[in-house]
Amino acid sequence: MEEIMKNLNYQPSKLTGHELTNPFTVITDFFDNNALHEVREKLWELYTGWVNSSYDFAEGKENADMLSLYTQLINVLNATYIANETNKTKN
Repeated sequence: MEEIMKNLNYQPSKLTGHELTNPFTVITDFFDNNALHEVREKLWELYTGWVNSSYDFAEGKENADMLSLYTQLINVLNATYIANETNKTKN
């Protein structure tokens, strides 16, 4: 666990010791309390809100980076959902 935290350049968070050693509890809680389609929708709203508020100062590369990050976050969200559902069936 120490090596994982070192690789993450870990900084204090609100995760408990139990959650740090059992991250699926956090993931399961997240998906139990949030519908996947609603999370995707809210993430899109966050992205479009950033685009709308940054039009005065953001350059093309920044916009492209934010769109790339949005796309990657959706992929991570989907993969995490799959991993969580698969983990549920194993237990």
